[in-house]
Amino acid sequence: MAVLKQLGKYKVVEVIGKGAMGIVYKGYDPVLERHVALKTVRKELVDEKLAGQIIARFKNEALASGRLNHPAIVGIYEYGENKQLAYIAMEYVQGRGLRDFLARQERFGLQDVMTIMSRLLDALDYAHEHGVVHRDIKPQNIIMTPDGRLKLADFGIARIDRSSLTQVGSIMGTPAYMSPEQYAGQQVDRRSDIFSCGVVLYELLTGVKPFEGPTETVGYKICHEPHRNPSEINPQSVPEVFDAILSKALAKKPEDRYARAREFAAALAKGFESRRGAPVPTEATVLPTIVHQDRPDTTSPPPGWEAGRLRALEELLAPYVGPMARVLVRRSARTTTDGPTLVRLLAESVRSERDGKAFAAAALEKVFAIGQPKAALDASSPNLSNRPIEAVDVDKAAGRLAPYVGPIAKVMAKKAAAQVHDLKALYQRLAENLADPDERAEFLKNSGYGE
Repeated sequence: MAVLKQLGKYKVVEVIGKGAMGIVYKGYDPVLERHVALKTVRKELVDEKLAGQIIARFKNEALASGRLNHPAIVGIYEYGENKQLAYIAMEYVQGRGLRDFLARQERFGLQDVMTIMSRLLDALDYAHEHGVVHRDIKPQNIIMTPDGRLKLADFGIARIDRSSLTQVGSIMGTPAYMSPEQYAGQQVDRRSDIFSCGVVLYELLTGVKPFEGPTETVGYKICHEPHRNPSEINPQSVPEVFDAILSKALAKKPEDRYARAREFAAALAKGFESRRGAPVPTEATVLPTIVHQDRPDTTSPPPGWEAGRLRALEELLAPYVGPMARVLVRRSARTTTDGPTLVRLLAESVRSERDGKAFAAAALEKVFAIGQPKAALDASSPNLSNRPIEAVDVDKAAGRLAPYVGPIAKVMAKKAAAQVHDLKALYQRLAENLADPDERAEFLKNSGYGE
Protein backbone atom coordinates (compact mmCIF):
# COMPACT_ATOMS: atom_id res chain seq x y z
CA MET A 1 0.00 0.00 0.00
CA ALA A 2 1.37 3.44 -0.97
CA VAL A 3 2.35 5.88 1.75
CA LEU A 4 -0.78 7.76 2.80
CA LYS A 5 -0.37 11.53 2.65
CA GLN A 6 -3.96 12.77 2.76
CA LEU A 7 -7.22 11.40 4.17
CA GLY A 8 -10.23 13.54 3.40
CA LYS A 9 -9.37 17.06 4.48
CA TYR A 10 -6.71 15.79 6.88
CA LYS A 11 -2.99 15.80 6.18
CA VAL A 12 -1.29 12.63 7.43
CA VAL A 13 1.68 13.46 9.67
CA GLU A 14 2.93 10.08 10.91
CA VAL A 15 1.95 6.57 11.96
CA ILE A 16 1.27 6.27 15.69
CA GLY A 17 -0.14 2.74 15.87
CA LYS A 18 -0.74 -0.41 13.83
CA GLY A 19 -3.21 -3.27 14.14
CA ALA A 20 -4.29 -6.35 12.22
CA MET A 21 -6.93 -4.48 10.22
CA GLY A 22 -5.71 -0.92 10.10
CA ILE A 23 -3.40 1.88 11.13
CA VAL A 24 -3.77 4.87 13.41
CA TYR A 25 -2.21 8.07 12.07
CA LYS A 26 -1.47 11.42 13.57
CA GLY A 27 -3.13 13.92 11.24
CA TYR A 28 -3.60 17.65 10.89
CA ASP A 29 -6.83 19.53 10.24
CA PRO A 30 -5.87 22.65 8.21
CA VAL A 31 -9.32 24.20 8.66
CA LEU A 32 -9.46 24.11 12.47
CA GLU A 33 -5.66 24.16 12.77
CA ARG A 34 -5.34 21.22 15.15
CA HIS A 35 -3.85 17.74 15.26
CA VAL A 36 -6.17 14.75 15.18
CA ALA A 37 -5.89 10.99 15.42
CA LEU A 38 -7.03 9.14 12.29
CA LYS A 39 -8.14 5.60 13.06
CA THR A 40 -8.49 3.50 9.92
CA VAL A 41 -9.73 0.09 8.80
CA ARG A 42 -8.36 -1.24 5.50
CA LYS A 43 -11.24 -2.89 3.68
CA GLU A 44 -9.08 -5.36 1.76
CA LEU A 45 -7.79 -6.82 5.04
CA VAL A 46 -11.26 -7.57 6.36
CA ASP A 47 -12.70 -11.01 5.67
CA GLU A 48 -15.69 -10.62 3.36
CA LYS A 49 -17.93 -12.53 5.76
CA LEU A 50 -16.97 -10.18 8.59
CA ALA A 51 -16.66 -6.98 6.58
CA GLY A 52 -20.18 -5.79 7.28
CA GLN A 53 -19.84 -6.43 11.00
CA ILE A 54 -16.41 -4.79 11.26
CA ILE A 55 -17.44 -1.66 9.37
CA ALA A 56 -20.69 -1.50 11.37
CA ARG A 57 -18.67 -1.67 14.59
CA PHE A 58 -16.38 1.07 13.29
CA LYS A 59 -19.34 3.30 12.46
CA ASN A 60 -20.82 2.48 15.84
CA GLU A 61 -17.72 3.87 17.56
CA ALA A 62 -18.11 7.13 15.67
CA LEU A 63 -21.83 7.29 16.43
CA ALA A 64 -21.46 6.43 20.11
CA SER A 65 -18.56 8.77 20.89
CA GLY A 66 -19.80 11.44 18.50
CA ARG A 67 -22.88 12.07 20.59
CA LEU A 68 -20.80 12.58 23.75
CA ASN A 69 -19.07 15.80 24.80
CA HIS A 70 -17.22 15.22 28.06
CA PRO A 71 -13.68 16.26 29.04
CA ALA A 72 -12.81 12.70 30.06
CA ILE A 73 -14.06 11.06 26.85
CA VAL A 74 -12.00 11.10 23.66
CA GLY A 75 -13.88 13.32 21.22
CA ILE A 76 -14.96 12.13 17.77
CA TYR A 77 -14.92 14.68 14.94
CA GLU A 78 -15.84 12.82 11.75
CA TYR A 79 -16.46 9.46 10.09
CA GLY A 80 -15.50 8.88 6.46
CA GLU A 81 -14.86 6.21 3.82
CA ASN A 82 -13.14 5.85 0.49
CA LYS A 83 -12.55 2.81 -1.73
CA GLN A 84 -9.61 1.56 0.30
CA LEU A 85 -10.54 2.27 3.90
CA ALA A 86 -12.92 3.66 6.47
CA TYR A 87 -11.68 6.18 9.00
CA ILE A 88 -12.59 8.10 12.12
CA ALA A 89 -11.07 11.49 12.88
CA MET A 90 -10.85 11.93 16.63
CA GLU A 91 -9.23 13.96 19.37
CA TYR A 92 -5.46 13.51 19.44
CA VAL A 93 -4.52 12.52 22.99
CA GLN A 94 -0.94 12.20 24.18
CA GLY A 95 -0.58 9.77 27.04
CA ARG A 96 -0.24 6.18 28.21
CA GLY A 97 -2.90 3.54 28.62
CA LEU A 98 -3.55 2.43 32.17
CA ARG A 99 -2.60 -1.09 31.05
CA ASP A 100 0.93 0.18 30.39
CA PHE A 101 1.30 1.25 34.03
CA LEU A 102 -0.09 -2.04 35.31
CA ALA A 103 2.09 -4.12 32.98
CA ARG A 104 5.16 -2.33 34.34
CA GLN A 105 3.90 -2.99 37.88
CA GLU A 106 3.85 0.73 38.59
CA ARG A 107 1.58 0.93 41.62
CA PHE A 108 -0.71 3.78 42.58
CA GLY A 109 -1.39 5.20 46.01
CA LEU A 110 -4.95 4.91 47.31
CA GLN A 111 -5.58 8.60 46.72
CA ASP A 112 -4.49 8.29 43.09
CA VAL A 113 -6.73 5.25 42.62
CA MET A 114 -9.72 7.13 44.00
CA THR A 115 -9.06 10.04 41.68
CA ILE A 116 -8.78 7.80 38.63
CA MET A 117 -12.03 6.04 39.51
CA SER A 118 -13.82 9.32 40.24
CA ARG A 119 -12.97 10.65 36.79
CA LEU A 120 -13.76 7.35 35.04
CA LEU A 121 -17.13 6.99 36.75
CA ASP A 122 -18.00 10.61 36.02
CA ALA A 123 -17.34 10.02 32.32
CA LEU A 124 -19.40 6.83 32.34
CA ASP A 125 -22.27 8.44 34.19
CA TYR A 126 -22.37 11.10 31.48
CA ALA A 127 -22.30 8.46 28.73
CA HIS A 128 -25.03 6.43 30.40
CA GLU A 129 -27.25 9.48 30.79
CA HIS A 130 -26.87 10.04 27.05
CA GLY A 131 -27.92 6.50 26.21
CA VAL A 132 -24.49 4.95 25.62
CA VAL A 133 -23.19 1.83 27.40
CA HIS A 134 -19.46 1.33 26.72
CA ARG A 135 -19.30 -2.48 27.21
CA ASP A 136 -15.51 -2.68 26.98
CA ILE A 137 -14.17 -0.86 30.03
CA LYS A 138 -10.59 -2.02 30.61
CA PRO A 139 -7.19 -0.44 31.36
CA GLN A 140 -6.23 -0.39 27.66
CA ASN A 141 -9.11 2.00 26.98
CA ILE A 142 -8.27 4.36 29.85
CA ILE A 143 -5.59 6.87 28.85
CA MET A 144 -3.62 8.97 31.32
CA THR A 145 -2.21 12.20 29.88
CA PRO A 146 1.17 13.64 30.95
CA ASP A 147 -0.56 16.23 33.14
CA GLY A 148 -2.59 13.59 34.97
CA ARG A 149 -5.95 13.83 33.19
CA LEU A 150 -7.97 10.78 32.21
CA LYS A 151 -9.48 10.02 28.81
CA LEU A 152 -11.87 7.14 28.11
CA ALA A 153 -11.53 5.74 24.60
CA ASP A 154 -12.76 3.03 22.20
CA PHE A 155 -16.54 2.92 22.08
CA GLY A 156 -16.34 0.37 19.25
CA ILE A 157 -18.72 -2.13 20.84
CA ALA A 158 -20.80 0.38 22.77
CA ARG A 159 -24.53 -0.18 22.90
CA ILE A 160 -26.57 2.85 21.93
CA ASP A 161 -30.21 3.22 22.90
CA ARG A 162 -32.40 1.99 20.02
CA SER A 163 -29.35 0.50 18.26
CA SER A 164 -29.67 -2.96 16.72
CA LEU A 165 -25.95 -3.43 16.07
CA THR A 166 -25.52 -6.10 18.74
CA GLN A 167 -28.37 -8.46 19.48
CA VAL A 168 -28.99 -10.53 22.58
CA GLY A 169 -27.02 -13.75 22.25
CA SER A 170 -23.79 -12.23 20.92
CA ILE A 171 -20.73 -12.05 23.17
CA MET A 172 -18.46 -9.02 22.84
CA GLY A 173 -15.91 -7.59 25.24
CA THR A 174 -12.57 -8.40 26.88
CA PRO A 175 -12.77 -11.66 28.91
CA ALA A 176 -11.33 -10.61 32.28
CA TYR A 177 -13.42 -7.41 32.37
CA MET A 178 -16.73 -8.74 31.04
CA SER A 179 -19.81 -8.94 33.24
CA PRO A 180 -21.69 -12.22 33.87
CA GLU A 181 -24.52 -11.07 31.61
CA GLN A 182 -22.05 -10.38 28.80
CA TYR A 183 -20.71 -13.92 29.10
CA ALA A 184 -24.26 -15.26 29.06
CA GLY A 185 -25.03 -13.32 25.88
CA GLN A 186 -27.84 -11.50 27.67
CA GLN A 187 -29.01 -7.92 27.28
CA VAL A 188 -26.64 -5.48 28.98
CA ASP A 189 -27.20 -2.04 30.43
CA ARG A 190 -25.16 0.49 32.41
CA ARG A 191 -24.71 -2.01 35.25
CA SER A 192 -22.45 -4.09 33.01
CA ASP A 193 -20.07 -1.12 32.86
CA ILE A 194 -20.28 -0.89 36.67
CA PHE A 195 -19.02 -4.48 36.91
CA SER A 196 -16.13 -3.77 34.52
CA CYS A 197 -15.20 -0.67 36.53
CA GLY A 198 -15.15 -2.86 39.61
CA VAL A 199 -12.60 -5.13 37.92
CA VAL A 200 -10.46 -2.11 37.03
CA LEU A 201 -10.65 -0.79 40.61
CA TYR A 202 -9.74 -4.21 42.01
CA GLU A 203 -6.70 -4.39 39.74
CA LEU A 204 -5.59 -0.87 40.66
CA LEU A 205 -5.84 -1.67 44.36
CA THR A 206 -4.20 -5.10 44.33
CA GLY A 207 -2.16 -5.41 41.14
CA VAL A 208 -4.12 -8.52 40.10
CA LYS A 209 -7.52 -9.13 38.52
CA PRO A 210 -10.35 -10.57 40.63
CA PHE A 211 -10.84 -13.41 38.13
CA GLU A 212 -7.83 -14.81 36.26
CA GLY A 213 -6.99 -17.78 34.06
CA PRO A 214 -7.69 -19.02 30.52
CA THR A 215 -10.70 -17.46 28.81
CA GLU A 216 -13.04 -20.37 29.51
CA THR A 217 -11.95 -20.49 33.16
CA VAL A 218 -12.30 -16.75 33.64
CA GLY A 219 -15.83 -16.86 32.28
CA TYR A 220 -16.86 -19.56 34.74
CA LYS A 221 -15.28 -17.71 37.67
CA ILE A 222 -16.95 -14.43 36.75
CA CYS A 223 -20.36 -16.09 36.53
CA HIS A 224 -20.13 -18.48 39.50
CA GLU A 225 -17.22 -17.94 41.88
CA PRO A 226 -16.69 -15.20 44.48
CA HIS A 227 -13.64 -12.98 44.32
CA ARG A 228 -11.12 -12.67 47.11
CA ASN A 229 -11.42 -9.53 49.22
CA PRO A 230 -8.84 -6.94 48.09
CA SER A 231 -7.88 -6.14 51.69
CA GLU A 232 -6.68 -9.75 52.05
CA ILE A 233 -4.39 -9.41 49.04
CA ASN A 234 -3.01 -5.98 49.90
CA PRO A 235 -3.75 -5.42 53.62
CA GLN A 236 -1.16 -2.66 53.99
CA SER A 237 -2.76 -0.39 51.41
CA VAL A 238 -6.41 -1.40 51.01
CA PRO A 239 -8.78 -0.60 53.91
CA GLU A 240 -11.46 -3.20 54.62
CA VAL A 241 -14.18 -0.68 53.79
CA PHE A 242 -13.41 -1.26 50.10
CA ASP A 243 -14.25 -4.96 50.39
CA ALA A 244 -17.96 -4.23 50.69
CA ILE A 245 -17.85 -1.59 47.96
CA LEU A 246 -16.25 -4.00 45.51
CA SER A 247 -18.57 -6.84 46.49
CA LYS A 248 -21.48 -4.68 45.41
CA ALA A 249 -19.81 -3.53 42.20
CA LEU A 250 -18.84 -7.12 41.29
CA ALA A 251 -22.17 -8.71 42.21
CA LYS A 252 -23.17 -11.55 39.87
CA LYS A 253 -26.69 -10.19 39.38
CA PRO A 254 -27.04 -6.72 37.80
CA GLU A 255 -29.79 -5.77 40.24
CA ASP A 256 -27.40 -6.29 43.17
CA ARG A 257 -24.87 -3.78 41.84
CA TYR A 258 -24.82 0.00 41.99
CA ALA A 259 -27.57 1.21 39.69
CA ARG A 260 -25.59 4.20 38.46
CA ALA A 261 -21.95 5.15 38.08
CA ARG A 262 -22.49 8.18 40.31
CA GLU A 263 -23.66 5.87 43.13
CA PHE A 264 -20.48 3.82 42.79
CA ALA A 265 -18.42 7.04 42.88
CA ALA A 266 -20.27 8.30 45.96
CA ALA A 267 -19.64 5.02 47.79
CA LEU A 268 -15.93 5.24 46.98
CA ALA A 269 -15.72 8.85 48.17
CA LYS A 270 -17.50 7.96 51.40
CA GLY A 271 -15.25 4.97 51.94
CA PHE A 272 -12.14 7.02 51.33
CA GLU A 273 -13.25 9.80 53.68
CA SER A 274 -13.98 7.26 56.42
CA ARG A 275 -10.26 6.53 56.75
CA ARG A 276 -9.52 8.63 59.80
CA GLY A 277 -11.09 11.67 58.17
CA ALA A 278 -8.91 11.53 55.06
CA PRO A 279 -9.59 14.36 52.56
CA VAL A 280 -11.48 13.73 49.36
CA PRO A 281 -9.05 12.88 46.52
CA THR A 282 -8.62 15.35 43.70
CA GLU A 283 -7.51 15.25 40.09
CA ALA A 284 -4.38 17.14 41.12
CA THR A 285 -3.14 13.99 42.86
CA VAL A 286 -3.44 11.65 39.86
CA LEU A 287 -0.08 9.98 39.23
CA PRO A 288 1.96 12.87 40.67
CA THR A 289 5.28 11.16 40.02
CA ILE A 290 4.52 8.33 37.61
CA VAL A 291 2.71 10.15 34.80
CA HIS A 292 4.88 13.23 34.75
CA GLN A 293 8.00 13.67 36.82
CA ASP A 294 8.09 17.42 36.23
CA ARG A 295 4.60 18.37 37.35
CA PRO A 296 4.44 21.47 39.59
CA ASP A 297 4.20 20.98 43.33
CA THR A 298 0.51 21.02 44.28
CA THR A 299 1.08 20.74 48.02
CA SER A 300 2.29 24.34 48.35
CA PRO A 301 -0.18 27.15 47.66
CA PRO A 302 0.36 29.17 44.47
CA PRO A 303 2.33 32.40 44.97
CA GLY A 304 0.26 35.18 46.55
CA TRP A 305 -2.21 32.91 48.35
CA GLU A 306 -2.54 31.62 51.91
CA ALA A 307 -3.03 27.86 52.18
CA GLY A 308 -5.87 28.28 54.70
CA ARG A 309 -7.84 30.56 52.39
CA LEU A 310 -7.54 28.15 49.48
CA ARG A 311 -8.63 25.25 51.70
CA ALA A 312 -11.70 27.22 52.69
CA LEU A 313 -12.55 27.74 49.02
CA GLU A 314 -12.07 24.03 48.37
CA GLU A 315 -14.54 23.17 51.14
CA LEU A 316 -17.14 25.57 49.76
CA LEU A 317 -16.68 24.35 46.18
CA ALA A 318 -16.63 20.59 46.91
CA PRO A 319 -20.44 20.20 47.31
CA TYR A 320 -20.86 21.44 43.73
CA VAL A 321 -17.97 19.77 41.86
CA GLY A 322 -16.93 16.91 44.15
CA PRO A 323 -13.32 15.69 44.26
CA MET A 324 -12.29 18.17 41.56
CA ALA A 325 -12.55 21.09 44.01
CA ARG A 326 -8.91 21.12 45.08
CA VAL A 327 -7.41 20.98 41.61
CA LEU A 328 -9.80 23.66 40.34
CA VAL A 329 -8.89 25.99 43.21
CA ARG A 330 -5.14 25.44 42.79
CA ARG A 331 -5.26 25.73 39.02
CA SER A 332 -7.32 28.94 39.06
CA ALA A 333 -5.25 30.46 41.86
CA ARG A 334 -2.18 30.22 39.65
CA THR A 335 -3.83 32.60 37.16
CA THR A 336 -4.79 35.46 39.49
CA THR A 337 -4.06 36.98 42.90
CA ASP A 338 -7.39 38.82 43.13
CA GLY A 339 -10.04 37.29 45.42
CA PRO A 340 -13.23 38.20 43.51
CA THR A 341 -11.60 37.16 40.22
CA LEU A 342 -10.68 33.78 41.69
CA VAL A 343 -14.23 33.31 42.95
CA ARG A 344 -15.62 34.15 39.51
CA LEU A 345 -13.31 31.63 37.82
CA LEU A 346 -14.35 28.93 40.27
CA ALA A 347 -18.04 29.75 39.88
CA GLU A 348 -17.67 29.07 36.17
CA SER A 349 -16.79 25.45 36.99
CA VAL A 350 -20.22 24.91 38.56
CA ARG A 351 -22.69 23.54 36.02
CA SER A 352 -25.81 25.25 37.38
CA GLU A 353 -25.90 29.06 37.23
CA ARG A 354 -27.94 29.08 40.42
CA ASP A 355 -25.38 26.94 42.24
CA GLY A 356 -22.58 29.06 40.82
CA LYS A 357 -24.14 32.17 42.34
CA ALA A 358 -24.65 30.39 45.66
CA PHE A 359 -21.00 29.38 45.76
CA ALA A 360 -19.85 32.89 44.79
CA ALA A 361 -21.97 34.49 47.51
CA ALA A 362 -20.66 32.15 50.20
CA ALA A 363 -17.04 32.43 49.04
CA LEU A 364 -16.98 36.22 48.89
CA GLU A 365 -18.60 36.52 52.30
CA LYS A 366 -16.89 33.74 54.24
CA VAL A 367 -13.44 33.66 52.65
CA PHE A 368 -12.87 37.26 51.58
CA ALA A 369 -15.25 39.05 53.97
CA ILE A 370 -16.97 40.81 51.09
CA GLY A 371 -20.70 41.48 51.41
CA GLN A 372 -23.06 40.36 48.70
CA PRO A 373 -25.29 43.15 47.43
CA LYS A 374 -26.79 42.34 44.02
CA ALA A 375 -24.13 44.24 42.07
CA ALA A 376 -21.32 42.31 43.72
CA LEU A 377 -23.03 38.99 43.12
CA ASP A 378 -23.58 39.80 39.47
CA ALA A 379 -19.94 40.74 39.10
CA SER A 380 -18.88 37.38 40.52
CA SER A 381 -21.29 35.41 38.36
CA PRO A 382 -19.75 33.61 35.37
CA ASN A 383 -22.59 34.78 33.14
CA LEU A 384 -23.62 38.32 34.06
CA SER A 385 -20.34 40.22 33.96
CA ASN A 386 -19.30 42.55 31.15
CA ARG A 387 -15.63 42.15 32.07
CA PRO A 388 -12.83 41.90 29.48
CA ILE A 389 -12.49 38.62 27.60
CA GLU A 390 -9.88 36.07 28.70
CA ALA A 391 -8.67 32.90 26.97
CA VAL A 392 -10.73 30.72 29.31
CA ASP A 393 -13.84 32.68 28.29
CA VAL A 394 -13.25 31.92 24.61
CA ASP A 395 -12.96 28.20 25.34
CA LYS A 396 -16.11 28.23 27.45
CA ALA A 397 -18.05 30.17 24.82
CA ALA A 398 -16.93 27.69 22.16
CA GLY A 399 -18.12 24.82 24.34
CA ARG A 400 -21.55 26.40 24.71
CA LEU A 401 -21.82 27.06 20.98
CA ALA A 402 -20.58 23.62 19.87
CA PRO A 403 -23.91 21.77 20.38
CA TYR A 404 -25.45 24.06 17.76
CA VAL A 405 -22.69 24.32 15.12
CA GLY A 406 -20.24 21.50 15.86
CA PRO A 407 -16.40 21.69 15.98
CA ILE A 408 -16.31 24.98 14.03
CA ALA A 409 -17.46 26.65 17.27
CA LYS A 410 -13.87 27.11 18.43
CA VAL A 411 -12.94 29.01 15.28
CA MET A 412 -16.07 31.16 15.54
CA ALA A 413 -15.35 31.97 19.19
CA LYS A 414 -11.76 33.01 18.50
CA LYS A 415 -12.83 35.18 15.59
CA ALA A 416 -15.63 36.85 17.56
CA ALA A 417 -13.37 37.47 20.56
CA ALA A 418 -10.99 39.43 18.34
CA GLN A 419 -13.85 41.69 17.24
CA VAL A 420 -15.48 42.59 20.58
CA HIS A 421 -14.34 43.83 23.97
CA ASP A 422 -16.52 42.19 26.62
CA LEU A 423 -18.32 38.93 27.36
CA LYS A 424 -21.82 40.15 26.64
CA ALA A 425 -20.80 41.35 23.19
CA LEU A 426 -18.97 38.06 22.58
CA TYR A 427 -22.07 35.95 23.20
CA GLN A 428 -24.27 38.30 21.21
CA ARG A 429 -21.85 38.08 18.28
CA LEU A 430 -21.79 34.27 18.49
CA ALA A 431 -25.57 34.13 18.61
CA GLU A 432 -25.66 35.81 15.20
CA ASN A 433 -24.32 32.55 13.74
CA LEU A 434 -27.54 30.75 14.68
CA ALA A 435 -30.24 31.19 12.06
CA ASP A 436 -32.98 29.56 14.13
CA PRO A 437 -34.50 32.21 16.48
CA ASP A 438 -35.32 29.58 19.10
CA GLU A 439 -31.77 28.23 19.11
CA ARG A 440 -30.39 31.76 19.28
CA ALA A 441 -32.60 32.59 22.27
CA GLU A 442 -31.75 29.31 23.98
CA PHE A 443 -28.01 29.85 23.47
CA LEU A 444 -28.14 33.35 24.95
CA LYS A 445 -30.31 32.24 27.85
CA ASN A 446 -28.05 29.31 28.73
CA SER A 447 -25.05 31.64 28.53
CA GLY A 448 -26.62 34.13 30.93
CA TYR A 449 -27.41 36.86 28.40
CA GLY A 450 -30.99 36.01 27.48
CA GLU A 451 -34.08 37.83 28.51
